[in-house]
Amino acid sequence: MVATGVKVAVRCRPMSKREEQLGSKTCLEILPEKAQVKIMDLKNENDDPKLFTFDHAYGSESVQPQVYTDLGSPLLERALDGINGTIFAYGQTGSGKTWTMMGIESDPGLIPQLNMDLFKRADEIKQGESKEGGDCTVTVDFMLTASYIEIYNEVIMDLLNPGGKKLDIRESPEKGVYVQGVCEVVCQSSSDIMKLVKQGGAVRRVAATQMNQESSRSHSCFTIKMEKRTLEKTDEKTKTTMLTSKINLVDLAGSERASKTGATGSTLKEGAAINKSLMALGTVINALGEIAKGKSVHIPYRDSKLTRLLQESLGGNSSTLMIAALSPADYNHSETLGTLNYAKRVKLVENKVEKNEDVKEKEIRQLKEEIEALRAQLQKGGSVGGSGGAIVDSEETARKIKELEEGKNLEWEEKQRLSRELEEERAKNMNVAIGSVIDGVKEEKMKAMKRIKKLQHDKKKNDEKSKKVKDLYHTLKSDLEGGMSKYKEMQVVFDGLGDGDEKDSVEEKMAELLDSVERKRTKLIEAKAALSELKKKNEKIDEELIEVRAELVTVAGVLSQNDDLRKKIEEEERAKFDALKDELLGEERAKIEEEKEKIKAQHKGNRLELIKKMGKLKVEMNKEKSGKEVFLQNQVDMLEGDKVKMRAEIDKLKEEIDSKDDKIAEAEVQVDEQAEELQALREEIDRLRKQGEGTREELSNSLKRESEWLDNDGVEDGEENKLVSLLMEGFNKEREGMKAKNDELKTLLRQALVDVLYLNKCVAVLEGRGEG
Repeated sequence: MVATGVKVAVRCRPMSKREEQLGSKTCLEILPEKAQVKIMDLKNENDDPKLFTFDHAYGSESVQPQVYTDLGSPLLERALDGINGTIFAYGQTGSGKTWTMMGIESDPGLIPQLNMDLFKRADEIKQGESKEGGDCTVTVDFMLTASYIEIYNEVIMDLLNPGGKKLDIRESPEKGVYVQGVCEVVCQSSSDIMKLVKQGGAVRRVAATQMNQESSRSHSCFTIKMEKRTLEKTDEKTKTTMLTSKINLVDLAGSERASKTGATGSTLKEGAAINKSLMALGTVINALGEIAKGKSVHIPYRDSKLTRLLQESLGGNSSTLMIAALSPADYNHSETLGTLNYAKRVKLVENKVEKNEDVKEKEIRQLKEEIEALRAQLQKGGSVGGSGGAIVDSEETARKIKELEEGKNLEWEEKQRLSRELEEERAKNMNVAIGSVIDGVKEEKMKAMKRIKKLQHDKKKNDEKSKKVKDLYHTLKSDLEGGMSKYKEMQVVFDGLGDGDEKDSVEEKMAELLDSVERKRTKLIEAKAALSELKKKNEKIDEELIEVRAELVTVAGVLSQNDDLRKKIEEEERAKFDALKDELLGEERAKIEEEKEKIKAQHKGNRLELIKKMGKLKVEMNKEKSGKEVFLQNQVDMLEGDKVKMRAEIDKLKEEIDSKDDKIAEAEVQVDEQAEELQALREEIDRLRKQGEGTREELSNSLKRESEWLDNDGVEDGEENKLVSLLMEGFNKEREGMKAKNDELKTLLRQALVDVLYLNKCVAVLEGRGEG
């Protein structure tokens, strides 16, 4: 057992478009040759830069092959020698963790490169160590299995067999820490593993945030287990040697701040759960750092599923590498500094690495040592219990060794058999899970489309308001200029007049004109402010439209990926059908050959009769064979034709669904708008009703005051009647006006209700057709 420290590498990505739009500056300086990172606080120029030193440091110009050569290749080499390995990526949301781990098809990351290199090296070892001939034949084989899990809100789920079953973490002396019930699929090639990576990634939880369009909402762990079996056969015995190891490839969900990600609702709750598990991981790392300094502290592995899963990787039996992903922007200075401090603490952790030895292999070695000890005792001429007892013990031990050797081979074949049986169930569950994801993505697509329509309607309304306000602005500006011009003319006239009534009259008109100009100027300022506000609203709508459209593109990409997965499943089914066809034809050929041999044996003496029967049988067999081939080919052609028709129908249905989705989104937006207008009308009616009640009360009080004034001889009797008549006439007109306005609003309200009912009916019809 050798103590070795956790290796730490940091990698800085290029500046993102969002960071460039925010005007961010670079606050990092990467020194690859010294494996150092220098971080500056640009907001506090008086603070000195902080310097961190790690095992590797990569700048934004680093390339994926270079990172794999330095980090992934040495870890794989140790794993092939029987030493467990772990790579985990850490950093804030959008810092480039998944890019480093997965990359893209044209520029693969650590996992795809390690996968391809693994099978290449395994083949080289098999060819190099296997040998035939001579006294001993050596055969080397590898069995590689893969599993893929995610930890979402502290619940472990299987990504390769997503049946909704929750998994538990267990620990045993033989297996160490492991996930009970996880699906382990036997892989024969690198394409098998990449298929599993894509399938698992298709059902992994992601969400769009302001920091990342496809932000991982769960921690994931892709585990590759390697078993190397060496069979040494001689004339006397067969020896089996087993070497095992595993590689954990962990992609941690990013630490995040809600203020920067803009997360809300369930995404915000997911972010809280992510940060909680990462804090638990930080606590474990701190405790391991204290132990490395010679202190005795408790390590809280059980505080989180994540820390429990990484128990062997941090402080246990594993050669571990951490990759810290960094953002160069000063906008993310505090998060980047936090990541660097986190990585610094991880570098203090020490693991206890030892070569994995199969439990049965260890027992066999101990039994062999016991045999050698018994033989040594026999050669000396005696032992405890007599030489006869020693011989019996030696035979019993040899028997146990043989049973253990056979048991190891049985376990190997049993794992392969179980994996084949599990594949059918796994494929079924994967199809259901992908279908569920597609349904969820379609719902997100509909929400995004509806949001785009709503934003477009809002922008259209703002444009209409802007046009009206602009027209008003130009009218007011023209009137204001005319008023000012007229005022200057009147000023000239006023200055030419002498004192008197005419000059006073002009002065009054000038004062009135000045008041009018001031009112228009105030309205002009208000119109200008309204235009500015509408412009800001439109700019905000444009920004939101860009974000929602980007989200829609991402959603379409996810749908396309899942569609590709389904096509691959179809191709696999086609390959199975072709294999079945070849198998059936092969069976027929075997039957023909068998009949030939029977005829030869029965009619060996009569060659002529034999030739006739052979010819007849051959004709019959050829007819039967041709018939079956024609039948199978017809079946294939029919299926191909059906497939083409179905694809054409699917494409047509997709177009119809997209069109109907667009209409549904449009109709739902119109319903929402009508509902808003309806609410506004109701509020206006309530306001007018209250205003009418206030007006009636005011008129009543006015009449009461006038009546009291009249009673106090404020006016003569004739004038009293005239005044009362005028007041009553004004009251009646006001009441009639209010009634007419109320009737008009009621009519509008009824029309709005009719429109809402009609639109709801349209939406229901469209949704019914979409489902059909």
